[in-house]
Amino acid sequence: MFITRRLLILTLLAAAAGAHEARAATPLTTIRVASGLSLPLYVTAPPGDTTRLFIVEQRGGDNRGRIKILKNGAVLGTPFLTTGLLATGNEQGHLGLAFAPDYATSGRFYIDYSDSTGADVIARYTVSGNPDVANPGGTRLITIPGPFDNHNGGWTAFGADGYLYIATGDGGSAGDPGDRAQNPNVLLGKILRIDVSGATYTSPPSNPYFGATPGLDEIWAFGLRNPWRNGFDRKTQDFVIADVGQDQREEINFAAAGTGAGANYGWRCFEGTLSYAASTTISCGSCSAPGCPKVFPAYEYAHSLGRCSVTGGYIYRGCAIPDWNGVYFFADYCTAEIWSGQFQGGSLVNVTARTAELAPGGGLAINSITSFGEDARGELYICDQGGEIFKIVPGAPVLEADRPALRVRAALGDTLGSSAVGNAILPGIVPFADAGSRIRGIGYLKDAPIRDCTVIVGNCLTSHVQLSPFDIDLETCVDPAAGTVTRRFVFINRATGPRDLTYVDAIAPRLRGDPDGAMTAAPAGGGTTARLVQYDAFSPDRWIVHSGSGSPGVAYSADVDTASQLVSRVAQDQPLAGGTSAGPAFVGLALGFAFGSVAPAARESVTVITRVQSSAPTGVTPPPSPPARAGLRFLSPVPFRSSLDVEVELARDETVSLDVFDLAGRHVRSLKRGFTPAGRTPFRWDGRLGSGAIAPSGIYFLRLRGDEWLLTRRVALVR
Repeated sequence: MFITRRLLILTLLAAAAGAHEARAATPLTTIRVASGLSLPLYVTAPPGDTTRLFIVEQRGGDNRGRIKILKNGAVLGTPFLTTGLLATGNEQGHLGLAFAPDYATSGRFYIDYSDSTGADVIARYTVSGNPDVANPGGTRLITIPGPFDNHNGGWTAFGADGYLYIATGDGGSAGDPGDRAQNPNVLLGKILRIDVSGATYTSPPSNPYFGATPGLDEIWAFGLRNPWRNGFDRKTQDFVIADVGQDQREEINFAAAGTGAGANYGWRCFEGTLSYAASTTISCGSCSAPGCPKVFPAYEYAHSLGRCSVTGGYIYRGCAIPDWNGVYFFADYCTAEIWSGQFQGGSLVNVTARTAELAPGGGLAINSITSFGEDARGELYICDQGGEIFKIVPGAPVLEADRPALRVRAALGDTLGSSAVGNAILPGIVPFADAGSRIRGIGYLKDAPIRDCTVIVGNCLTSHVQLSPFDIDLETCVDPAAGTVTRRFVFINRATGPRDLTYVDAIAPRLRGDPDGAMTAAPAGGGTTARLVQYDAFSPDRWIVHSGSGSPGVAYSADVDTASQLVSRVAQDQPLAGGTSAGPAFVGLALGFAFGSVAPAARESVTVITRVQSSAPTGVTPPPSPPARAGLRFLSPVPFRSSLDVEVELARDETVSLDVFDLAGRHVRSLKRGFTPAGRTPFRWDGRLGSGAIAPSGIYFLRLRGDEWLLTRRVALVR
């Protein structure tokens, strides 16, 4: 990083011929979260601290490094820490920051910096009684003299083993003239691993050169030129090292969790996979000696189009963009290009350019990428040396299918649950794609940005989203024995003034994919919404009961209608129409909760209970069954092309109606209204609508209704 050298005009190497991102992912963009900084070099946060981001400034005009805090959207005026005087080389200054895993109780954190003599220093500091200010005095743990002013590494982080990992460069100049990276008796050009749990530090006995083994106890891996920004995968603990090359290659190295101790990453024997120079300090005697293995890069790229210095990043493990989970981001400092890829079998594949996609727009630009960083939730940031911090965010709403979801098999054998944005998942349901859980006039919950991680514990899911100005928390629990999905929403107004809140909860189950019936079983009352019921119109052995309750003072509304009508009504923020029955058709159920004006910071809640059962709910009369000998039989081949002959069979003389409905449940033709004798009576539908126009191809339903019964059959018309 920050290295002046001769550039060779070569091509960027892809991970594989024609490699590309293997899936259609949520589009990305960046937003600027901080500006006016002095050479920002790194961002991080203490474990569990979701309200603050700590920014490392390499050096200010007074030649001191600083740690600043981004809190509540603003950089605090008082620095968290100001260092002493630092060395002034381009690659020197305040370079690294790591918070102890037990920072919440110990208050310990560690910094890496170049002191005024040019030595690389690892020092421990502690937080003061003010959580936004550190105690000014620190304790030096390691001091490594610097032969030159470049190649200082400077990255530090704690691994899952609780040890502090430190990246050091080879000491500088060009070509590692001191042959230090291969030398096990020098701390330069290495990854160090130390135990800092005590008053000073010790080396873990599991380090490869610990004790009598020749080499320094602190060394964990070696053969690095200038490891510039490394990272542990939060989920797997795989270790990724980005190492800046000399003249031809930039490389990214990978060590799977539990491996990497004693690894030789090749420098100066190799630059990437290219031979570079012999080593006289290598412990096995020769770069080419048998039994002297090297770890070659998981990915490398050549110097072309101005590329010259890799900036390593992180494997995304945040919550806001779930479908990007497991994707690695990295950049080139010289060109400000950004790429993503995935590690598979120790190689970085699907390497894809992201520079244009991650451009912030609005007249802003990311020009000199010194580092990536993570906050406590695992969201990713980009440091621009010009004084700005950018955050990687979704460029469009995350699809509902890409969000975490809860699914539990219930006693009836059906799968019940909920998506993270609120729609119930019931037998055969596809949650509304166009309308569904919505705050009237503000937006759909399916479009709500994720503001914190979704957690699934047992049969309960908890998610956190935001539709400005409301923060929305959703807890969903499934009771498999009772066949219920219970969803509780909490809405908090984050605006500075009052805001209106009306929540509409709409579901549109499709039982077996066929049209269903729906009805209002009971009006609102007793502190609950109306009780809505949906059932299979053809074989009513599944019933869905939908009801709920809200905070005191809420005004309830309800609607039962065809799904298409509900979609239109909800999308246009129209009041629910209060429908009481619908079907057979693709139908839906909707509940409304109007709270009126909600004060700032006020909390309102809604609880919705959806039950699936195999018999009619109490107080609901099942659809009447036809007499034992009533029937509706097709005499023509089905699907039919022009006309359809049917036969009606009745057990007795009766007044009946025979009607045709389309897939949306709309009445399109009457075939018979009136007296029909017992026995078999033929009827013909000539394939025309009631207007006389030719009916288009599609699915239709013939409904035969008697005095106390109803019979429906489905048919397909193909023109």
